[in-house]
Amino acid sequence: MSAKESTEKKKYKLVAPDGGYGYMIALSATIILTTATMFQGCFGLIFKNFMEELGINSVHVTVMMGIGSICSAASGFLTGTFVKFMSLRMLTLLGAVLLNIGTFGCVFANTMFTFYVFNGIFPSIALGILFNVSFTTLNLYFVEKRMMVISFCQTIIALVTMVVPMFLKWSLEEYGFRSTLLLVSGISMNCIFGAILIQPVEKYMRKVEIEEKDELLISDKELKQKLKSEVKLNDIEGNISEKSLELSEENEKTNRLTKIYNTLLDKSLRKTYLLSCVCYGPTLCMFADVTYIVMLPQALYTAHWSQDNVALAISLIGFGDLTMRIVFIFIGNWMFKFGSAEIYVAGIILALVARLGQLWTKSFIANMIFITLAGIARCSIAILLPVVIADAVLPEQFSSAMGISMMFSGLTNLSLGFAIGGVRDLTNSYDVAFYLIASCFALVAIFWTIELFYKKNKHKRQLRREYLRQKQNVKS
Repeated sequence: MSAKESTEKKKYKLVAPDGGYGYMIALSATIILTTATMFQGCFGLIFKNFMEELGINSVHVTVMMGIGSICSAASGFLTGTFVKFMSLRMLTLLGAVLLNIGTFGCVFANTMFTFYVFNGIFPSIALGILFNVSFTTLNLYFVEKRMMVISFCQTIIALVTMVVPMFLKWSLEEYGFRSTLLLVSGISMNCIFGAILIQPVEKYMRKVEIEEKDELLISDKELKQKLKSEVKLNDIEGNISEKSLELSEENEKTNRLTKIYNTLLDKSLRKTYLLSCVCYGPTLCMFADVTYIVMLPQALYTAHWSQDNVALAISLIGFGDLTMRIVFIFIGNWMFKFGSAEIYVAGIILALVARLGQLWTKSFIANMIFITLAGIARCSIAILLPVVIADAVLPEQFSSAMGISMMFSGLTNLSLGFAIGGVRDLTNSYDVAFYLIASCFALVAIFWTIELFYKKNKHKRQLRREYLRQKQNVKS
């Protein structure tokens, strides 16, 4: 009888699968992100002759990339709202269809306008949706193994991206431009298969017994909420006056614009996420890192480096990046215990040291070492982005938070990208541009470190108060 009573008293909670069908979700995310991004770095290789035929110059390409950046940022931001009305599978299918419309439409594009639409707008909108939904799904299925799984997915994507240029070069030589685009379109259709694999996480949630410590914390929270409600009920007149004021304010503010604003941007995220370094820091660091990678070859040529040495430098960045992606797979569980934000800040500091070291040395060997360190830091900046956001918000808020970060990323690329490019042209110096890039890393590292120390001390104070409260309850 006592055994039966003990089993009846046991309480359970549902937690993320962290395995099982989650590995199929990891496969799905890998397929989706690979097919959506694998050909982006080969834009010039695929369309070089085609753009010459249409008279598309660097200005037109810059405009198209700007339009694509806006479309990707907007679709990524709106995905956080669409998740409230559509399932993750339907959203992924929508993104996959848009991606395939773009890639297949490029086969028949013969004007600048159609090229802009099919290669600039459709794939960019699809990328924003697919990027957000893929990491949202991984975040729902994995908690403890999140770092390991995301590192594995990103490593596969990096390996495929390294092989793609060789495949495209062979295809262009064997089959020509239009036939190669048909092959690209066919490969992109695998994104639909990845979307079909997505299933609601509720089907695969694990039931875990709640320990006594967790049960005490939950009951204490419920008691606090109950006491708050009782205090409000005791002050009837105050409640009535406050309610009437709230109703009058709500009647004044319940217009369409306010409703749309609240739908697009979650109220709790406005008060927490938007005021944290997690919202702006990774966005600024990603921009600085991408800008550095784009400018580095030209800067090295300006410094009279040979073509072989420039190619070696770019290869070392890729080597450092890929090596750390593989390392992250094996140390993912340890990193989960240490904290993603702390590791991200360490990566930012390493990126800052690598940039400054490269600027302050003239030695070829030292430059190669710092360039390799930049590749290692690049891995942490790229891989940890969704993990840091996931650790900062609730699971149901992740999609909206990721959308906000993507929107800021698009705005940052448009504003600071032109600014740094303009400064480089005015000063005719890549060193000045690299110092500006380094300052982006420095600002984020300083402010984020301060925020981490503040939150850590605040958490300790809260734990101390919680311990004293529980101790007092036990005595009474």
